[in-house]
Amino acid sequence: LAFIGADGQEKIRIIEGRPATKLRNVADPKQTTYKNEEYFQQAARLPAGEIWVSRLHGWYVSRDQQLQGAETPLEAVQGTPYRGVIRFATPVWNNDEFKGVVVLSLDHRHLMEFTQHISPTEERYVVFPSYASGNYAFMFDDLGWMIAHPKYWDIRGYDPDGSLVPAYTEATTDEEKRLGRLPFNLLKVAFIHPNYPKAAEAVRRKETGVVDTTNVGGSKKIMAYAPILYDRGAYSEYEIFGGITIGSEVDHFHQPAVATSRLIRQEITNYLKESWLVISMTVLLVVVAAYTLSNSIVRPLLSLTEGTREMIRGNLSARVNVVSGDEVGVLAQSFNTMVEELNNRRRRLLTTLQALRRSRHEIIRERNFKDTVFENVETGILTFDHNRQVTSLNGPACEILNVVRPEQDCDWQQLLSQWPELGEVLEEWFSVDDTGSKEPYRRYVPLERAGRPLTYRMAIFPLSFRQQAGWLLTIEDLTERVNMRQQVARMDRLASLGRMSAGIAHEVRNPLTGVSLLLDELHDRLLGKEDDQKLIRRALEEIERLEMLVNEMLRFSSMSAPQLTLGAVDSVVSESLYLIRKQCQRQKVELVERVDADLPEMRIDSDRLKQVLLNLYNNALDAMPDGGMMTVSAEMTDGAIVVSVADTGQGISAEQIPLVFEPFYTSKGQGTGLGLSISYNIISDHGGELDVESRPGEATVFRFTLPIS
Repeated sequence: LAFIGADGQEKIRIIEGRPATKLRNVADPKQTTYKNEEYFQQAARLPAGEIWVSRLHGWYVSRDQQLQGAETPLEAVQGTPYRGVIRFATPVWNNDEFKGVVVLSLDHRHLMEFTQHISPTEERYVVFPSYASGNYAFMFDDLGWMIAHPKYWDIRGYDPDGSLVPAYTEATTDEEKRLGRLPFNLLKVAFIHPNYPKAAEAVRRKETGVVDTTNVGGSKKIMAYAPILYDRGAYSEYEIFGGITIGSEVDHFHQPAVATSRLIRQEITNYLKESWLVISMTVLLVVVAAYTLSNSIVRPLLSLTEGTREMIRGNLSARVNVVSGDEVGVLAQSFNTMVEELNNRRRRLLTTLQALRRSRHEIIRERNFKDTVFENVETGILTFDHNRQVTSLNGPACEILNVVRPEQDCDWQQLLSQWPELGEVLEEWFSVDDTGSKEPYRRYVPLERAGRPLTYRMAIFPLSFRQQAGWLLTIEDLTERVNMRQQVARMDRLASLGRMSAGIAHEVRNPLTGVSLLLDELHDRLLGKEDDQKLIRRALEEIERLEMLVNEMLRFSSMSAPQLTLGAVDSVVSESLYLIRKQCQRQKVELVERVDADLPEMRIDSDRLKQVLLNLYNNALDAMPDGGMMTVSAEMTDGAIVVSVADTGQGISAEQIPLVFEPFYTSKGQGTGLGLSISYNIISDHGGELDVESRPGEATVFRFTLPIS
């Protein structure tokens, strides 16, 4: 028992009836007994009358410490005992003033008293349970940790530095097993037996029950479990202190059943002997009675049987002649009536069957026509019933949405869970339809998958076939059409820009040359005026930059058709890499080359491809001023050679990606912004494609494809 002041300093502490001489300041967890306890802080936050209850704290006892050379815990009389406590702490208030905390520490031995003397055998109570037999009880807390068990090394505990010893898991090392550092947590030992965590989870749900388990020692047993209800302090989450179990070895558990089985078997044997005599006499009486009755019943029945066989052979005009007024005579008359009715129904069925065959052929022909149209149209088609359940979808819809055709009706939100953009359009349509509108609804839906922009066209129509309530949805992938339209528009813009650039460059070039000569002459006349000459030199530098831009515009506008000759792409890549290796070393950029050596030769313009690669290399180096890694690869894929240049820079935002191939667009603050536009034109002249994949903060990959054909 202890009283702690408001500052955390112990005022008095009584241990086993004696006052302690050394008092501590437990506001610092490191000064507590187990170097990590926070019972003072937890109790200080509580209102008057509330109690904080801690989990079990104690020094961990290893296997060797408990056994001390003994074979089993039952024999380890002189072994190290487990010493631990559970704290009960409550605050002391006086007129809204916090005075301190009273702490009652419950010795762990009281918990052990609840379990260690109990046995499911005929003895019922023992001094210490036998772990090897499996006939013992144990207790665990709400987190699954053992807190009372015959093996002390299974109980949760702390190292001398106050660290909780980790629980026994499938990943526990052989060295830890040898040292016996294996505290048990039922929630983590499914690899020993799956019913341990099931029992712990059931206790958390405040359930009782029985399971079969096998403990670490290999004992198979039946284990009953029950929760200990408690909701104070650290146990408020699951409202249980933990659980208590008692186990019985399977063989011992079955002993009463085996004895009862022997007794039942003996009684059954005696009963069978007596029954055989009674059965024999009964059989004799039945044979005599059956023979007597058969003469009056069997013969008329044989006539009915023969008539039935005639019907089976196809003779539907068979009749039975039985002259009697008893039940057999009535049965014969009913048989004759049945035969006549069957003949009438047979004639009607033949007529109906012919009509059904004609209808079946018409239905099959119509169904095959609809299935052919439904499955072979390039547009994806889905149908919905009045409950907005997807009732059918065709193959193109499965391919467009990348889903497996469901075997039965399913919810449209579940089917389109990977396509939230399409789901929003459907939700908008259904909300409009709820208002009574029945007009068709069409939308173009832009979206992005795997860094690739897509464009889908959705059209929704209300179903009115045979007064069925529902909707028809069509989905078309217009990505290639939109991309082609954008590419044509880009080429038109580039062509117009090229013509305009040529005109502007020719008009600007000559005046720039004159201005440059005049400024140079003026510079020479201002000898001795350093400030004025400095301004003129800066003006000349800007004119040089402007002349460089004009030259780039001229090259951009006057690019001739590529000179295609048979060559190797891998050689072009290797030659271009040779030119930038020194620059990579200066910038501390790691260069990774992944070029296949057996790429086939194809018709290319080597100089222009080298210009494209150098543009991509320089852009990658500009993106990594503080170093990084640049990966260059070339490989054969699906009849084309794919070359990619990847860097580990800051990436490109989604808003900038559509602009990177536009002329004069640059994000570097310098340069002409024509490099990627020129590269795009060169790859297009080779019949290939140039694209980019990037996200902010991730790697950027520029990739161009050159078809072998």
